[in-house]
Amino acid sequence: MDNDNISKLLRLKRYEHPPAEYFENFLTEFQLRQRAEVIHRPFFQIAWDRLCHLLAPPNFPRLAMAGSFAVAVIATGSVLTWSDSETQAPLAQKIPQVSSKSSPSVQYVLPAEVVTYASARRSF
Repeated sequence: MDNDNISKLLRLKRYEHPPAEYFENFLTEFQLRQRAEVIHRPFFQIAWDRLCHLLAPPNFPRLAMAGSFAVAVIATGSVLTWSDSETQAPLAQKIPQVSSKSSPSVQYVLPAEVVTYASARRSF
C-alpha cells in the first residue's frame, strides 16, 4: 500500500465510532473473557503459577532504597541534635562571684588538672 491509500484509510477510520452499548458492556465482557481464559487452562498450570507467585521474593531494590533513606534521615537527625557538651568534659566551670554591685558577675575558672585526649596508658 502506498502512502496515499493509507492516508485515505486513516481519514475514513477517523469517523468510525462504536455503538453506545459497547462502552456500557465493556467491563463485564472483559471480565467474562478473563474468567473463561482461566477456566480453559489446566489445573496444574494454574497451581504452578500461584505457587511461583507465592514463593517469589519481594522487590528487594525498593526495600533497600527505603531502608537506606530511613537510615540517612535518622542519622541526619541525630547529628543535628547532638550537642558537644553532653559528650566532652567541661573545660571551664562557672563560679558565681557575689559583689557589692547590684548585678552578680560570673567568672570562668579553668580546672587545675590538664585535660587531654591522649591515652592514659603509657607504653614502655
